[in-house]
Amino acid sequence: MKRFIRAVLPAFLLAVSVGQIYAFTNFSTEIAQHIGETQKNVQFAFSLGIFFLGMGAAFFGKIVEKNIRLSTIIGTTLFLSGLLVTEAGIHMKSLAMIYLGYGFLIGLGTGVIYISPVKTMMLWFPEHKAIAAALPIISFGLGSTLSTILFSGIHWGTPGSSVAVFQLRGFMDYGITNVFHAYAIFYAVPMVIACFLLKKPKIQVQSFGHGIPSLEFSYMQLFGNRFFWQSWLFMFLNISAGLCLIPLAKQMMSSPDVYGDNVKLITWIVALSGLMNGGGRFLFAWWSDRLAKRINILLIILAISAGIMLASYLPVLIGLALLVINACYGAGFSVIPAILADHFGMTNISKIHGAVLSAWGFAGLAGNQVAMAVSKAFGGYEEGGHGYVAVVTLLVVVYSFNFLNVLLLRKSAPES
Repeated sequence: MKRFIRAVLPAFLLAVSVGQIYAFTNFSTEIAQHIGETQKNVQFAFSLGIFFLGMGAAFFGKIVEKNIRLSTIIGTTLFLSGLLVTEAGIHMKSLAMIYLGYGFLIGLGTGVIYISPVKTMMLWFPEHKAIAAALPIISFGLGSTLSTILFSGIHWGTPGSSVAVFQLRGFMDYGITNVFHAYAIFYAVPMVIACFLLKKPKIQVQSFGHGIPSLEFSYMQLFGNRFFWQSWLFMFLNISAGLCLIPLAKQMMSSPDVYGDNVKLITWIVALSGLMNGGGRFLFAWWSDRLAKRINILLIILAISAGIMLASYLPVLIGLALLVINACYGAGFSVIPAILADHFGMTNISKIHGAVLSAWGFAGLAGNQVAMAVSKAFGGYEEGGHGYVAVVTLLVVVYSFNFLNVLLLRKSAPES
């Protein structure tokens, strides 16, 4: 019961809240229309958010190691402040304020919260490291579905608004301009409770792994390690590929040669994709705990990803591809902490995990922007989906190259 109260419950509450960042595809079009900006300019807020998520994870690792409660309080404060600043930016029709709120503050807060429960869970459940690390990461994936159901899937609120909001004594009567205020209210309670529940166990078993076998930790030492860089490259390529597809999925599916104006089908696919993200995180983490060499799970993830993208040259399969890619995209996040712990040990795993997650930040800038550039160069989704084949081809190439990268990484990986 103590493990549930001090680790499982707060990890779930924190991660499912900050997982909201992946619901941005539901709002980007409405925000762009409301403030009079292009879709591309508004979508860059999401790219910034993912970049600062990676930077938050990378640079707050030391605080997470030293004081788990302080790190969660910092992350929660940044995240909730970001929601309110984003709302202010929408009200003021200020793109700069939206970048500050959603890009910088929400991104940074999400990064801190993301890594805070991971080592804590692995310490409480040392016999099942992958599943333990995966729980908060699974919850992060489910956060997108929760956000979509609350504010996009169920049409409570302003009649005719394409963004669902709930009304509270007239408090939420203006559609997109107040969605983020509702988010702040909704997520504040569980996040604050979680801040005071999350706690590391008193007895911590330290293991030292293979790559950095000493208590003294140095980023320079880490950055000179080949296993680290190949793990970083796996994450960068896998995330970049996922972010080519996930943020633009709604627009791709809306193109005339895919699902056109079938809004209900598209909405349900987007909502279900969050569940697939969480389900993939659990399934592949569970699978990896049963492999003699855990790193083989990365090869499986990449083979499935490349295969479904090859199949999705048929546009009607893009919805299925979105679901599968979400599962494999999420799986990369859930298995990498245990793979790193197998190699480097538990002593400095929050710092090492955070450093690898800096790849997430750079992929957040690369993946989404590259996809939009490729789409525009070949016609764009809004012009009939002519960029569809180009984007799919790009993803097949990226997944195939990453498969070769992991084959090389596998040679230096230890047994699980």
